[in-house]
Amino acid sequence: MSNYRRIAVLDIGKTNAKVVVLDSATGAEIAVLKRPNIAIKTGPYPHYDIEALWSFALDALKSLAQEPGFDALSITTHGAAAALIGEDGMLAMPVIDYEHEYPQEIRDAYTRLRPAFDETFSPRLPMGLNVGAQLHYQKTAFPQEFSRVATILTYAQYWAMRLTGVATNELTSLGCHTDLWNPKTSSYSSLVDRLA
Repeated sequence: MSNYRRIAVLDIGKTNAKVVVLDSATGAEIAVLKRPNIAIKTGPYPHYDIEALWSFALDALKSLAQEPGFDALSITTHGAAAALIGEDGMLAMPVIDYEHEYPQEIRDAYTRLRPAFDETFSPRLPMGLNVGAQLHYQKTAFPQEFSRVATILTYAQYWAMRLTGVATNELTSLGCHTDLWNPKTSSYSSLVDRLA
């Protein structure tokens, strides 16, 4: 049995962001704070309001740390996003809304570029549901901005970096229909080199 009786979960979903405190023994929700997660439609492409989400997360965690309190923090997000970080540790490009539809020529080029299913076990999904498709789009359509990217993090690990300062990826996020992970070799897929 864990010593963590109450666990706060930062959950950034497609439509809502919330912080939930759970009783680890029963799974019951003890407290919940939430807000809508609305994509910004201006700028280079539809993207998430990261600073509004960050402000919400900090306020919610501070409030819930006081009452009811929690012993640990877990982070979960939808799997179809990546954060592109510059040398300064800040976002180099906005976190794209995975429902954004790319021009046909970019979609066709990505279909030719992506690894076969038997390498990644990742099906070809529409829009930006494959993170590799997002990266290809951003690199192709915005080469100058993309050239400033120093680190690419899966979405949950981006939020972990914001909270801890540690920038690292995690295997289940990489393996979540990203086209970026080869589970047979436990390493990045061939797409990573093709996108480099």
